[in-house]
Amino acid sequence: MKKYICEGLAEYLSMDRKPWHMPGHKRKNFIKELDEKAGLDVAAFLSCDVTEVSGTDDLHHPEEMILKSQQQLARIYDSYASFYMVNGSTGGILSAIGAVAEYGKEAGKNKIIIARNCHKSVYNGVKLFGLEPIYVEPQYVELEDSYKSYIYGEITPQQIESLVKQHQDICAVVITSPTYEGVVSDVEGIKRVLKPYGIPLIVDEAHGAHLPFMDGEDQLPKSAVKQGADIVVQSLHKTLPSLTQTAVLHVNNEKLCDGVKKYLSVFMSSSPSYPMLCSMEQAVVDAWNRKKDLQSFNEYLSNLDAFRNSLKDLKNIKLLGKADNYYAYDKTRIVLYGDINGETLATKLRDMGNIEIEMSGINYVVLISTYADRLEDFKYLENTIKLVDEELDLRENQFSNESNNEVLLNNQEVIKELKKLVGTVSVDNIYVYPPGSYIVAAGEYISQEAVHKIEELMASGKRIIGL
Repeated sequence: MKKYICEGLAEYLSMDRKPWHMPGHKRKNFIKELDEKAGLDVAAFLSCDVTEVSGTDDLHHPEEMILKSQQQLARIYDSYASFYMVNGSTGGILSAIGAVAEYGKEAGKNKIIIARNCHKSVYNGVKLFGLEPIYVEPQYVELEDSYKSYIYGEITPQQIESLVKQHQDICAVVITSPTYEGVVSDVEGIKRVLKPYGIPLIVDEAHGAHLPFMDGEDQLPKSAVKQGADIVVQSLHKTLPSLTQTAVLHVNNEKLCDGVKKYLSVFMSSSPSYPMLCSMEQAVVDAWNRKKDLQSFNEYLSNLDAFRNSLKDLKNIKLLGKADNYYAYDKTRIVLYGDINGETLATKLRDMGNIEIEMSGINYVVLISTYADRLEDFKYLENTIKLVDEELDLRENQFSNESNNEVLLNNQEVIKELKKLVGTVSVDNIYVYPPGSYIVAAGEYISQEAVHKIEELMASGKRIIGL
């Protein structure tokens, strides 16, 4: 596989053209602190930050290097069409919902089934295009040793089938798979349910960009692209070595392709970043090359398995893995849980080993591993987790209730007022970020269950947005 954008940009830069155009930094270093304090060669990075000029290409109307790269992208993923995005999965989700809304409008379909744990961009897209949401709620996963679970599981084909039979005017279904915690739904089974009705399936696979390259027996679950979802959105920067804010969108349904293109041009910046485009192409081509040389991923997966096995006998901290009550699990996602406040566990990992986690829940934390992690990285993390587990054992989990009670005490007035709102309609979206899934969406009735969940999140030290 070729690197059309990277090679084309290198050729352009070798011409030494003098930039009397955007961007305003003119490929000179303007962030001296990163050089002086962090030791980074910022000038080298900025030197490739060019724009659409003679000799490059335009992401919105590609004709040369970007066109060839995106055509190759589709061949790699075996999709009908694939697109680079420079504003993350959010732009892809909005474009996908716009495409299905327009497609469904022709048949008078204005309802959309969305999983309750979808990212806020899904809710925003539904509102933006005037669709009526029908929610499907995942069950919580079953945790080892009867710990109370706050982790959402899969969306099942049976759940989708039940809703489709109840509502005749569904324009699309949107689910998140894998979830932030690594739980994978049966996308193939859901697609089988929807096919007779002609209902498109959108999968937010933001956390599964690595799956197309590491699936197979005893490895990882199949990607939603391979399982036949109509539109799949992946954040390359989450699990592949690509710059933050980079994503790809795959279309498997020819009828939706023009709509997707139309809304990508609406939601995506008209000034796409070439460093981002280069990093996306590099990430995909490198992952593809590694897939052909299985030893590269085997070493990573072997290190990951050894790490997971090393944590089996901990007393206070458990590791989420494959369970019987959900379809599949992405073992690259490291979710630690126990009888302990998630924020406290995150603090302990940071204080005792300088480990910065991805996010914390009520009684769990999420860490992301990728093939950029080496054996020494896993060993260091393993040792830190074991140190934290030992300290929790010595202190008899004293963190569990003390911190909760203190937070609840400080928020008594908020909770008192919140309880009065049960049965009323929310004027704002209420959620925690990350993961960015709404507890209550604007326009929804506030339930007793939602208030209870907000209380639990506040007690765990989470900041609730929208209150």
